[in-house]
Amino acid sequence: MKLIKLSAVAAALASLALSASAMTSIADDELSQVSGQDGVSIGGDLKINIGSFKYTDTDATGGSVSFNNIGIKGMFTMTVDILNAAAFAGTVGASMVGHGLTAAEAATNLGLLVTNGVYDNASDVVQFAFPNAGQDARLSPSITVGSITMGNSVGNKSFGSFAMNNIDLQGTKIWMWAH
Repeated sequence: MKLIKLSAVAAALASLALSASAMTSIADDELSQVSGQDGVSIGGDLKINIGSFKYTDTDATGGSVSFNNIGIKGMFTMTVDILNAAAFAGTVGASMVGHGLTAAEAATNLGLLVTNGVYDNASDVVQFAFPNAGQDARLSPSITVGSITMGNSVGNKSFGSFAMNNIDLQGTKIWMWAH
C-alpha cells in the first residue's frame, strides 16, 4: 500500500514539474523548432475617424486651422520578428544600400548608431515589416480630410478637402529596441 501511495505522490509531483515547465518562456530559435515559425503576423482592417485636428497659433497675430472628419481606412498585413544584432545590422545595412548608400557608407552609418549611443550593437531588435504580399492597391490605407477651416475666417469658410489614396506600405520595415 505504501508503494502505491508513494507512486501516486511521485506521479503528482512529476506532473506539477511538467506543468511548470510548460509555463516557461521560449526563445525565438526554440519556437522555430516547435512550430516551424519564429515570428507572428498581424493583419488589420482600419476604419479610423478623427473628428477634428486643430492647430492654434498662440501669438498676438495667430489664429487656428482645423482639419475636420479625418478618415483612415484600408487594410494591411504586417509581420513581427525578433532580429539578433547581426541580422539587424544586415537588414538595416541592406535598406541603407537600397536608398543609394554604398556598402561602406552603410557600415559607417550603422557605426554611428553605436557611437552616438542609439544602439549597443548587441541587443535583439523587434522588426515590424509590411511584406510585399502582392495585395491589390485598392486595399491599401487611404487618408481623407473632409474639410479644412480657418478659425478666424468669416463664416468658418473651408479650403476644401483632400485625400491621400493607396498608401502602399508593402516593403516597409520598422525597427524597435530599448536604449
